[in-house]
Amino acid sequence: MRPQIRSVVIATLLVVSFVGAVAPVGAQSGTDDAVECSFPVSMPDATGANVTVEERPERIVVLQPSAAQTVWELDAENRVVGAPVVSYTEYLDGIEEKENVLNADEFSVNQEAVVAIEADLVLAPNIVPDETITSLREADQTVFKFGFGNSLAFVADKTEQTGRLIGSCGEAAETNDQYWDRIEAVESGTDGYEAPRVLYYTDGFGAGSGTFIDEIITTAGGTNVAAENGVEGYGELNAEALVEWDPEVILVSDTGPGIPETDAFNSTFAVRNDQVVAVNGNYISQPAPRIAIVLEDVAAALEAAETAEDTDPSEETTDDAPGFGVVVAATALVSIALLARRRR
Repeated sequence: MRPQIRSVVIATLLVVSFVGAVAPVGAQSGTDDAVECSFPVSMPDATGANVTVEERPERIVVLQPSAAQTVWELDAENRVVGAPVVSYTEYLDGIEEKENVLNADEFSVNQEAVVAIEADLVLAPNIVPDETITSLREADQTVFKFGFGNSLAFVADKTEQTGRLIGSCGEAAETNDQYWDRIEAVESGTDGYEAPRVLYYTDGFGAGSGTFIDEIITTAGGTNVAAENGVEGYGELNAEALVEWDPEVILVSDTGPGIPETDAFNSTFAVRNDQVVAVNGNYISQPAPRIAIVLEDVAAALEAAETAEDTDPSEETTDDAPGFGVVVAATALVSIALLARRRR
């Protein structure tokens, strides 16, 4: 359904290959045997700098959760010496053994700690300010800053870049193959049901166009009501818009407070019919390979959801306190199964 997504990544691979890191090694069986890395490798990062890694890094620092998750998915966590050791990375096995590189606010980078680690390579997601990148480089650190994550294709591109930078090209190719297989499986299963109107809500804001959450909703078979009504990026919601949009499914993070108990929310089809769906808050907030798990969970929830067109108003749920109703019956079992079979 979305060949253009895969083509973007393929094009990126072709362009970056001229910079010199990935070399196919014949038609061998097994992804790890078919792709290997070479060093030195150079590529431009989001700051415009051309970053060169002279040899396979044995001491890696990751500055934020999405970079950490990606390195873990490439089975390279044993080479990570510094990472964000915080509540939203505790799902990563062994993260507590790493040197924490964030300050007490669990967001800003502890630059002194990073420099003291003496890493071979520092990986910085786009959320890290350019000023921090510059300061670390002035302290003789090799830092690569990734671009802004606003699509499913970006996640695959970032995985490929990470593999090249750390010398795990085969693992990156294998991870991306599995990632795209899961996305295509979701896409192929969305034709059999009516597209529900969906809102992703977080702390007073809705995710609109230009976000990878928008692409998750549409790829899973839904219509993003925020994007449909002109919201770009993350837009602040008001009661009037919420009532007018009347989402049939509301997605929230399972690590957040859910939705507020207000008349506007309680009037929506989603709340009246207990179709507020909690998804893994760490995965959906981190543009990294496990976003595919969220996509599968959302698709399962949307397929099971009722819409206004197939619901008799007289049969709608009318509980007295529906504001925090969370429908996860369909997605809970799916999540358990997916996590159980997830490749480590």
